Amino acid sequence: MPRERCARGSRLAALALLALAAAVPPRLATAKTFENWLADGDREYAAARLPEAQRAYAAAVQAAPASLVALCRLSRAESEFAEMQGGDEQRRTRASAADHARAAIKAAPDSAAGHVWLAVALGRQALGEGPRTKLALSREIKSEVDRAIALDPGSGRAWHVLAVWNVKVSSLGAMERMAANAMLGGVPKGASNDNAEIAFRKAITLEPGYVNHRLEYGRFLQSRRREAEARRELEKAVSLPASSDALDARYQSEARELLGKMGR
Repeated sequence: MPRERCARGSRLAALALLALAAAVPPRLATAKTFENWLADGDREYAAARLPEAQRAYAAAVQAAPASLVALCRLSRAESEFAEMQGGDEQRRTRASAADHARAAIKAAPDSAAGHVWLAVALGRQALGEGPRTKLALSREIKSEVDRAIALDPGSGRAWHVLAVWNVKVSSLGAMERMAANAMLGGVPKGASNDNAEIAFRKAITLEPGYVNHRLEYGRFLQSRRREAEARRELEKAVSLPASSDALDARYQSEARELLGKMGR
């Protein structure tokens, strides 16, 4: 009799498990793994669906909080998604991008990737800040990009950030320089248009198909009144496949606009 009750109990337990399994929706029955979330993020990013990419990468980070790859990709997606936002929402997303890049550096301090994406995130964060904060961030940006290049001289994105840093700092006006001298002990040293050009050319040599290298170099050349060279770079930006970055369509639109203003 006890053996029969045991067998009957086992059958009832099995039936209960089957019923529970049938009640769970299929999408919840098999939980996604870290690799699944990362692949989802890559797919959404490649399709330029940045909000979806951000959510997938965030889930990957939740699954593996110390993953350098997931943290860097989340920082990149957030930093670029913020370009589509405004106001407080943009500030929060930019700050989150910087936080995740810092976490990437903590996870792998000797990897260039975290330092690159922190420099990128801080550069975009500086765009929405006042003069004092912008100048303070410029120091950290330079420190991070120098560290990235020391670790990986072949990082085209790092050279791009260095080029833009040189452009921004060397173009500071007299009032901004006075403010920097008064509040921060002076303007960061070493910035020049010559160094900007060297860095832009290095970035393009390393990543010739990256649209934004061409756009920003073309913008720089135009500011230097080198119209023919600027046109060449902007036309190249427009003609490249829009597959180097989720914001390529935006970059190419900006390049077309600059070309239109240049006339023929």
